Amino acid sequence: MPLFPNRIPEWRKNIFVILLSLIFVVLLYNFYRIQITQHSKYSGIAENNRVRMISLRAPRGIIYDREGKILADNEFQYNISVIPYEMDSSDKHYQKLGRILGISRETIQKRVKKNWRGEFRPALIAKGVDFKTLSWVMEHKLELPGVIYTLDPYRNYPTEVNLTHVLGYLREITGSSLEKYKKYGYDSGDLIGSKGVEKEYESILRGEKGYKYVQVNAKGRVLGDLERKDNIAPKPGNNLYLTIEKNLQEKCEHVLQGKKGAMIVMNPENGEILAGVSKPDYSPELFSGVIGSHIWDSLKNNPKRPLYNRITKAQYPPGSTFKMMAAMGALDGNIVDSTWTINCPGYYVLGRRKFKDWKKGGHGKVDMVKSIEQSCDVYYYTLIRKMELDYWAKCVRRFGFGRSTGIDLPEENIGNVPDISYMNQKYGKNGWTEGYKLNIVIGQGEVLVTPVQMARYISAFANGGKLIQPHIGLKYYDKKRDEFKKLNSQKDEIEYYSPETWQLMKHAMYRVVNVPLGTANLANTVEKAKIYGKTGTSQNAHGKDHAWFVGYMEYKGQKISIVVFLENGGGGGKNAAPLAGKIFEYYNKMKWKQNNNND
Repeated sequence: MPLFPNRIPEWRKNIFVILLSLIFVVLLYNFYRIQITQHSKYSGIAENNRVRMISLRAPRGIIYDREGKILADNEFQYNISVIPYEMDSSDKHYQKLGRILGISRETIQKRVKKNWRGEFRPALIAKGVDFKTLSWVMEHKLELPGVIYTLDPYRNYPTEVNLTHVLGYLREITGSSLEKYKKYGYDSGDLIGSKGVEKEYESILRGEKGYKYVQVNAKGRVLGDLERKDNIAPKPGNNLYLTIEKNLQEKCEHVLQGKKGAMIVMNPENGEILAGVSKPDYSPELFSGVIGSHIWDSLKNNPKRPLYNRITKAQYPPGSTFKMMAAMGALDGNIVDSTWTINCPGYYVLGRRKFKDWKKGGHGKVDMVKSIEQSCDVYYYTLIRKMELDYWAKCVRRFGFGRSTGIDLPEENIGNVPDISYMNQKYGKNGWTEGYKLNIVIGQGEVLVTPVQMARYISAFANGGKLIQPHIGLKYYDKKRDEFKKLNSQKDEIEYYSPETWQLMKHAMYRVVNVPLGTANLANTVEKAKIYGKTGTSQNAHGKDHAWFVGYMEYKGQKISIVVFLENGGGGGKNAAPLAGKIFEYYNKMKWKQNNNND
């Protein structure tokens, strides 16, 4: 019997030693690999576990009026975000955070999903948190792992004017928009210009994000900021100057208050829009921070359509404001001359139908100047019978109708200029008659225009035959190059008409405003300056007629043009012209007062 029956055989011991040695060698090799050969890789991973990068939103550029008065600047608000990976999977942290913020756990989780950028990157869940609520969050910081806050900029409007449809507003990037703009550095939750100049000049106004680094412990709690060379401060966007004159804008908004329509005041020499109003509107403050769904729904579903920009999108018949183009086309085509007259009994007979003039008793003997002065419909019923519809449409398109003006605002409609092709397509080749032309020539029926097109149209009469591009952007300050850059517009000559024709139209429009029987006599509010204009009343099958006034005022070489459009506003001479008169009176008093006093 062996003396030591449990003794391990020598060969087993050798195997054990060899295996232990191999394990030691492997551990030693991996230790060498991690600590020496791949030190930089693993030290980076360790550093990432210790350090978190937080993006800092950049303030957008300030928006000024032409005189340097602030229209939109920035203030700062506290926003709350969470690191999804560090939130407790049991939902208890979501519930606790929800109680502090006054929102449900489900809402927080939906916002995390909406603003998801990865497990280790912050997802925004609450904007515009007040300091009291933020203090509560910070007091419970140890119980809320992964909850962080940032101080982010938002739009502020320190002015009495709304200027809503010109300025536009910002909205969060979501869905398809995020996919489109991600390559430009936008992330979920970032703000981007959605309407107005905020959208049009997004690349100018948008700043550059910054980044900072904070130290976190093993549980993800922030221990403090880290001073690093790669900390980058956010860079504010470039400042934008508009052609808008704040005080004039305020006056126009006041004059149009309580009405539906649009008003545009413009420099007819260079296309600078001095005031642009679309009513009804809304306070831009509604979009300065977080807009609640109930507010958005109330604006979106409002039957008065306050979100609708009537400056560029409202398409309505222009009424008698269009009559000058038929007269000019007749002169240019040698169809009639300026002395051609007709007798207006108050109606025009075509076949079995009577086409009425707006004046029941008629205007009597009417020449071209009087036809514009008193807006005689029968004169133009008679004139269009001598003219092909395609030729009339060609004359109208010379003034830029039927196409975009190129104004620096998004979503511009182009209206409609009916020609033979259009009428055939709509009614069939034999489905329309000469009677349709009678409606078209006085700006009714299938003719559609926008207020901004009308501003370009009337400005051509004020500047002697130049078709200018209306614009709102004046210049911007390029902070990188430390210089101002001008935002230019385009200008084209309308080459078809002689100086005598332009002068004849100018004389007729002067009489529209300045003689007792002129249809825009109520716009005559200034003694020393000269005012020219044309009224229009467009029929509306669904309610009250629409009112138009287009005109301009000049004094010692200075000029402004104006368009007043009142949706369901009634007669142009009775209702639109007086509003234009108020603006002429204000502008003359406030802007040209010094020159007047020196007379």
